[in-house]
Amino acid sequence: MISNYDENLDRSKYKNHGDYIQDLAKFKVHDVYQRLKNDPISPSLIIGADTFVTLGDTIYGKPKDESDAFRILSHLANREHVVYTGVCLKTPKKEVTFYTSTKVKFGDLSEDQIKAYIKTGECLDKAGGYGAQGLGGCLIESITGDFYTIMDFLYSPDENSNAIG
Repeated sequence: MISNYDENLDRSKYKNHGDYIQDLAKFKVHDVYQRLKNDPISPSLIIGADTFVTLGDTIYGKPKDESDAFRILSHLANREHVVYTGVCLKTPKKEVTFYTSTKVKFGDLSEDQIKAYIKTGECLDKAGGYGAQGLGGCLIESITGDFYTIMDFLYSPDENSNAIG
C-alpha cells in the first residue's frame, strides 16, 4: 500500500537531514498503519522508507519533470553529495526508526551526457534524479559508504502491492 502522507514537514524544526528523512519514513508508516489497523487481518509489520539527496543545505527529491532533472543533475555533476535514507519498522507493539547516509561523487558530466540519461526516463522517479542501481550508476565516480543507502527500496507498486513509497 502506498502512503498518502503529505511530505511537507517544516525542515527548520530539524537539526539535521537524517532526522528529517527518518521522520518522513515514520509518518508514511503511521499513515498506512492508521488505514490498515482495523482490517480483519491487521498487518504484523509495516516497513516504510524514504530517500533524498543533499548538496550542502539543498535537498533534492524526485524531479518534477525533465527540466528539473537537468537542473538537479547539473548541480550534482563533478561534486560530492550525500544521500540519506530513513527507515521505519512498525509492529502493533513496537516501532523502530533509523537513517543512514552515504557520500556519492559524480564524474564531470557534459550537458549531452545529462540529456542522454534524462531521455532514458529513469531519472523521473528517483531522488536526486538518478538511480544508482540502473543506468544512473554510470554517472557515479565514487561511493563512500553503503551502496544500498542510495538504492532505497525497489518496488513497482500496483493494485496488489503492499509497498510503502
